[in-house]
Amino acid sequence: MKRRTLFADILLPLPLKGCFTYRVPHDLNASVGIGQRVVVPFGRNKVYAGLVKQIHENPPTGFQARYIHSVLDQGPVVTPTQFRLWEWIADYYLCTEGDVMNAAMPPAMKLAGETRIALNPYIEDTPGGLHEKEQALLDALRVNKQISLSEASAIATIPKVLPLIKGMMEKGLVVLKEDLENPWRPRKVKYVRLSESHANENQMKELFDSFEQRAPRQLELLMQYIRLAGTIGKEAKQVSVPDLTKPVKGGSAALQALVKKGVFELYEQEQSYFDHLPVTDLQIRFNEHQDKAWQEVQDGFKHKDVVLLHGVTSSGKTELYIRLIRETIARGKQVLYLLPEIALTAQIITRLQQQFGDKAGIYHSRFNPMERTEVWNNLLQGGITSGKKTIRYDLLLGPRSAMFLPFRDLGLIIVDEEHEPSFKQHDPAPRYHARDAAIYLASMYGAKVLLGSATPSLEVFSNVRSGKFGYAKIDKRHGGVLMPEILLANLRKDTRSRAMKSHFSPLLFNSIREALEQQEQVILFQNRRGFSLRLECDVCHWLPGCHQCDVSLVYHKKINKLKCHYCGYTTDPPGECPSCTSTAIRMKGFGTEKIEEELPLIFPDATVARMDLDTTRSRNAYRKIIDDF
Repeated sequence: MKRRTLFADILLPLPLKGCFTYRVPHDLNASVGIGQRVVVPFGRNKVYAGLVKQIHENPPTGFQARYIHSVLDQGPVVTPTQFRLWEWIADYYLCTEGDVMNAAMPPAMKLAGETRIALNPYIEDTPGGLHEKEQALLDALRVNKQISLSEASAIATIPKVLPLIKGMMEKGLVVLKEDLENPWRPRKVKYVRLSESHANENQMKELFDSFEQRAPRQLELLMQYIRLAGTIGKEAKQVSVPDLTKPVKGGSAALQALVKKGVFELYEQEQSYFDHLPVTDLQIRFNEHQDKAWQEVQDGFKHKDVVLLHGVTSSGKTELYIRLIRETIARGKQVLYLLPEIALTAQIITRLQQQFGDKAGIYHSRFNPMERTEVWNNLLQGGITSGKKTIRYDLLLGPRSAMFLPFRDLGLIIVDEEHEPSFKQHDPAPRYHARDAAIYLASMYGAKVLLGSATPSLEVFSNVRSGKFGYAKIDKRHGGVLMPEILLANLRKDTRSRAMKSHFSPLLFNSIREALEQQEQVILFQNRRGFSLRLECDVCHWLPGCHQCDVSLVYHKKINKLKCHYCGYTTDPPGECPSCTSTAIRMKGFGTEKIEEELPLIFPDATVARMDLDTTRSRNAYRKIIDDF
């Protein structure tokens, strides 16, 4: 029977238009499917993990299709709905689907590499009469095992090394390695359990008696196991190796001894990378203003797919969100909760996990590649196994990147603080607006969208007034809390009268002092990070600027660098003005770093912490600062 000749259109994570057609090897005909990742060659010496977007029998015209090297996945890792969303974003925001793919997929799923040369493992004796350049490459391969084509070009001292490599392959000296290894690895935890022969009271009594005199460490470890497991029968709780051995001095050695004696058995289980809070039964009771807004939201969803919830700060919008989420999950649907900043996820995830437990997941760029891939797989596969239970996310919380996850059946999208400019990605492509893209995503699933804000954006409010969006409003704060009093300070007047204390007006200084004297806390907002906003020459008014972005550089004292907050370019501060050679270079303006330095001098008894991009680069930095506060 003649085998079919198949071709596949492959989407690559590159800013290039369209897909690229490759031929499917006959032995992979049954393995290749739409949405799977495959390893393909691209260019002269690159290999990429691309996504199969279409399979057909139409050979390309004008060129000979190259072969797919291998298949990375047993099933699809991208859904048809995701492909359609990527196509819409690429068309609407004038970019390529490769740009969208690059932004959408977790780092561990985007694989790329360079063709490498290795010694032929079946070569027995090196033939004589080799060219000196061939000999040089063989000597390098015996030391390094594999080298790239660019490294081979440098070793052979010739710009075009491919003809030389081809000749060595014909002689059977070397082979090309072009396969990519999938870096995703599930987290595995080692556990301890009693062997069946010792899981009864009589055996345990004999062990206690024998260990009491001869092996006190092993006895202590055995007692620790019983404390953690709760019992010695089949109902025993799982006990991990670290939990068992850490409290016991010499616990690792004692455990190995007990394993050798057949008392304990070690086994591994896949475990989630995340810790999930248990559900706390917190009842939500609406006040009359929330009840009215709830009814307006329900009425809005009867006629519109998008509703704006216009609620003043602290009016209780989150309680409405929680009730909507609960009702949506009860219908078997999923919920996407979009927030503009990673910082906000740290505050609200605790509230949501208290309500929904391990049904609530979180996704953002501060997670490492393994954690982000686990969230992707959880949604793609409808849950993952963690120990003895299955964790399945019905609610996903995150910033704009969470919109690209492979949802199964979205029923609701909540866009909190929809007016925030952080929902718009400016650079690099795709330069999309997550709020608008989320509305399109919801339409693909037939889902509803709730936009929440105390200060709605003009475009959303215009859609409300034109009747395109529904509208609900809460104009009273929850619990009768009063709106804050806003006072204006005349800094120009205070500066002229020399009443300023550094950058603090008398009004601000006295307000901070009064709050601290009453054992209260203070939050100061400054819309610039760094120490000084700019350096400026007093003679010619020269300003150091970024050579890439054409904006002034901000001085950071801790690293003693001038830094561009757009592209990340850094340089040393100049000793003299490059324009007029004057040394009269002064710092102008102030940022969060300078405020942090000056506050302990003015209020020496106060504990000061700073929260900005420079102090919150680690995954849990936001949560730690907020929890400490």
